Amino acid sequence: MGTRSERAALVVGILVGLAAACGPVDSIGGGDGGGTPSSGGGSGADGGGTALAAGGQGGSGGGAEEHGGGTAAPGGGTTSSGGGLVDAGHSDAGTTDAGHHDAGSPPSDAGAPDAGCGPYASYSIYNCSGDGNARLKCAGNQLSTQSCANGCLREPTGTEDVCMGTTTSFSCTGSYGTTKARNGDYFITAFGCWKDANGVAHGDPGDNCIPSCLSTLKTMGLCPAGDTGKACEERLTWYTADAARFGCGNRVRIENPKTGKKVVAVVIDLGPACFVENGVNKAVLDTSGRIDRLLFGADQGAVDKSLVHVVEVDRATPLGPVP
Repeated sequence: MGTRSERAALVVGILVGLAAACGPVDSIGGGDGGGTPSSGGGSGADGGGTALAAGGQGGSGGGAEEHGGGTAAPGGGTTSSGGGLVDAGHSDAGTTDAGHHDAGSPPSDAGAPDAGCGPYASYSIYNCSGDGNARLKCAGNQLSTQSCANGCLREPTGTEDVCMGTTTSFSCTGSYGTTKARNGDYFITAFGCWKDANGVAHGDPGDNCIPSCLSTLKTMGLCPAGDTGKACEERLTWYTADAARFGCGNRVRIENPKTGKKVVAVVIDLGPACFVENGVNKAVLDTSGRIDRLLFGADQGAVDKSLVHVVEVDRATPLGPVP
């Protein structure tokens, strides 16, 4: 990836150009990781990336920023009284904008229930089910349900959601990936600040722990208004990056296909950087260290090529391990 100064210069150049075009950002995410200590691909799974704060200020750590880079993250939903999340669909404004209904709960705009389709009468095109295992459509006053063996892929507004296939193509240009893997498969990496099962906090020398989605997470009621980025990440613990693919505040189910272990995470940050994904020629899912350790026993780096399968689920889906 070049020398430490070359990688840092690359990131600064990206930030300057994007800042001029898009204005300030909440933050840029942390290091993706150049491999676990055993892989020899870096100094730990999160790497030694320089964390760049909202104003472009250099953070602690040395080396290139690997995780984030780019504009403020796409928008999320709204809050209800008491901090609860209103079902706002799974739109990812400014990126994939997959504004279908958040299909595990009845859509708010469905109108009077249809005798044949119940609360899903407004599903004139196929929408993914809330658990991501099927897709639903109301046609001729009848609810059509199609199971998706590999999971359901949420598409942009006005386009039918589809069942995932078993193959995908890969391309990442610009600062970070914006295109979902059509088969739902990603390599997993680790970043950020989080807490373990005993409440012990874990940091990340390669990340500033200020998620790009911080303001959205607060608006959604997922973190209190007074939380710092670090406090918000530790509070959530079960989180992932890839906001340009899935949208801030949306949720995904992540599975280690070799063991069957699964966990639900909330999307909080941008990244990882395209040069990380291009280095392994595959889309990368950058998650909290707690998720890596639950699924694989240790933090993972891109060079470890640890495969996970990702399916989008309702925002109401509880975070954490899936029983």
